[in-house]
Amino acid sequence: MNAACLSSVGTTRGLLCAHRAVPYRAIVCKPVFSSFARDQQRHVVSSVLRPEESPEEALERRLRESQRVEERVNYVDSPQEFEEALRKAGNKLVVFEVQGENVCELGLDEEPEVHWNRDKKKMDQERLAKCSDVKHAIQRTARECPDVVFLSHQVGDDPSDDSTKLCDKVGVDILPTLQFWLNGRKLWEHRGVLHMDNNLGEGMLFYGNSAANGVKASDHVKEIRTRQDFRDFVTAEEDDTLLKVVTVTLQSAAPCLHIFPAVLALARNFTGFAEFSRLQGDTTPELRTLMRQYNIVEVPTFLFFRGGREIGRHVGSSRGDLIGQILRIQSEMGLSPPPVPGTGTPRRRKVVRRV
Repeated sequence: MNAACLSSVGTTRGLLCAHRAVPYRAIVCKPVFSSFARDQQRHVVSSVLRPEESPEEALERRLRESQRVEERVNYVDSPQEFEEALRKAGNKLVVFEVQGENVCELGLDEEPEVHWNRDKKKMDQERLAKCSDVKHAIQRTARECPDVVFLSHQVGDDPSDDSTKLCDKVGVDILPTLQFWLNGRKLWEHRGVLHMDNNLGEGMLFYGNSAANGVKASDHVKEIRTRQDFRDFVTAEEDDTLLKVVTVTLQSAAPCLHIFPAVLALARNFTGFAEFSRLQGDTTPELRTLMRQYNIVEVPTFLFFRGGREIGRHVGSSRGDLIGQILRIQSEMGLSPPPVPGTGTPRRRKVVRRV
């Protein structure tokens, strides 16, 4: 995946945009030729100017980028079009968003009740604004991730039969819904606008291997695809003071997705103290067998190895608990924790070997 992929999932500002009143089309950004609009456009793009770039040049660049977004997001209107898009995607990751034309739900089990029309109107406006922000985040991500396929469908106020059949096919009953697909299989979905932008970023990291600032997750967290990969990881290091952490996950388990950013951060910060890997147990029969061999009944499970031997494990998706377990094991091994980033070069304390 493009190394810059996740850097686009954020709060960067774009152009002044207007919604097309046409179903199944995204937000269209285009210049408005009044003097007020030109001044507003210059003000917006001034915050994203590149070195030696004028506001006019920045505006033209953003328009070109918006055009690329239009070309990167494929719109599907029926189950047949969706199936064809999945077939063409092959083994690429597919991100599928389904939004309502004038509906934006939080995704809670019970939506808040509103008793005053004025409050309801205000709440609806706030929700639609959140849905618009999410759409912008998806568009920015699409622009920066050329090796991921982005599909979109908009459900109108009076949906067509094809639209209803498509939503039934993919299991969408909350608008908006964000889904991740691979090889024709739905891996995971987020229902409702609440926290959708954050989960978009976590999903792209977990399934797509890219983090912000050009970081690839696989450069820090080794991907275990076979039993031999597993054996090599836990036994390869001659220095038995190096802690090996195997993160056992399932592609379809949301807690595994949510904790993976913490795993990546630990892997980067514990360089020289611990090494991390990921085993996705539902990807091949061989890995499923390996999970049973190690009696994995809940995910995420973290297996800790030293010198090729399992010395402990931790079950759960609490980031604080995971860090605590790693620091406890390192203390028992007689190792100092890594320094706070930017405070100096990591140093190991002399290991006290018990006899």
